[in-house]
Amino acid sequence: MSARTTYGLLRVGDAAVALPLTVLREVIPCPKKLAPIPARARGLLGAVNLRDVVIPVLDLAVTLEWPERVREHPVIVIISSGGRTLGVVADRVDGITTVPDDQRHDTRDTADGLVFSHTFGHPETGSVVSILDAGAILGLPGVPAVLDPADGPAGAAPVTASAVPAGLPMLLVRCGEFRLAVRLTDIHTVLPQLVVTDSPLAGDLCRGVTAYLRDWVPVVDLAHGLGLGPPTGDQGAQGLLWSYPDGLVALQVSEVVQIVTLDPARIHPLPALGGPNAGRFSGAVLIEGHGQHLVVDSAALSADETLTALGRLTTPREDVVERDDRPAGGSTTGLGRYLTYRAGVEVATPLTQIAEILAYPDDVAPLAGAGGGLLGLFTHRESVVSLISLNELIGRPREIDPVTSRVLLVEQGGHHIGYVVDDLGAIELSVWEQDDEGGGTTPGRIEDSRLVQLGADPDGRLVPRVDLAGWAAALGGG
Repeated sequence: MSARTTYGLLRVGDAAVALPLTVLREVIPCPKKLAPIPARARGLLGAVNLRDVVIPVLDLAVTLEWPERVREHPVIVIISSGGRTLGVVADRVDGITTVPDDQRHDTRDTADGLVFSHTFGHPETGSVVSILDAGAILGLPGVPAVLDPADGPAGAAPVTASAVPAGLPMLLVRCGEFRLAVRLTDIHTVLPQLVVTDSPLAGDLCRGVTAYLRDWVPVVDLAHGLGLGPPTGDQGAQGLLWSYPDGLVALQVSEVVQIVTLDPARIHPLPALGGPNAGRFSGAVLIEGHGQHLVVDSAALSADETLTALGRLTTPREDVVERDDRPAGGSTTGLGRYLTYRAGVEVATPLTQIAEILAYPDDVAPLAGAGGGLLGLFTHRESVVSLISLNELIGRPREIDPVTSRVLLVEQGGHHIGYVVDDLGAIELSVWEQDDEGGGTTPGRIEDSRLVQLGADPDGRLVPRVDLAGWAAALGGG
């Protein structure tokens, strides 16, 4: 049996295109205005700030010089390949489908400069679908990208995709008159906005505290912490969060400048008379366009006894307003991608549970007297699918519009179940998920479902998690 690949289906201009779910990270609404960035490439619209990661956005229709058209509700598709991430504008999301690999047609040897690698015929409509080549898109001349947050810290600045040398990824920062380079992978996270609050901890070294998630974290000027002297008038409003064994310390900087990749051989050791704190630096490097930088020794910074002691003074915030609609506990690690949709209310299902998304079938064989939301049967790819109203299954009124309703196809034990939903939302990453013991652990009414949070506070929304695979198993067992 041929291997199969699942794709997200999109519309770009008049073209039906697809992306493997392995490179499709997320789909978000496209804001009316994007932030400008200092880069120039055909189709580059600007950048979007997604959970403190600034992601460049490309319009392929402009890149390919297609006729200009007005998009009613455009989306940005976040793609990732080779550790780099980019946003691509699409007119809309058309669903998900799974295609046998031997039914794809390779186009890579037919022309140069293509942004798609294969084509296939849509299983339902027969229309031609082109599979976008994420690597080719990321490699377009002059198109910037960012380090994939899944492979490195958030907050990475754009780098040029066409010329990334091998070496150490370093974050360049400025602390007053000092220019420093810090190894990117050793930073807990970058704080693009650092607000310092007065605290009893404030003294010669500690400048106060800053709020991070649910804690008050001590703030230290990075240059001062490295022994380069106390800060002058330029105190800065950005920071690097550094992890110590018993807590965190926010290292304040005047400016986060850029990410570069350095050849370790270009880092030269400091002379013996380089200063009393020379051991806190692994050397110095001259970076073209940025000047001379001291390279911070991450191990020495992590081993600093004073900063380690300050890290122990990370304290819980008493001013955190608990969300009334979010249960205590939950997890913020090991989270996944969700498909959001409406089934009477907005709900979410792990994307991995859904094999395909179909239009409402034209021909359904009704089953007289069937209960539990069972609408009937229909045939899809030589398989008989049970068609079920998800609204009724989770305790909501049935609302079916053959034009706008969609069918989420789930495979279970060799059988197929199609759940009818009102309409589709988007593909989103969760930032918090309720623990198993904190909510319903078996399929049931929507009020008993576990919750997931989509989007960061304060604008994040709590959405019931609908376990379609669990429902399929329960229905099959019955």
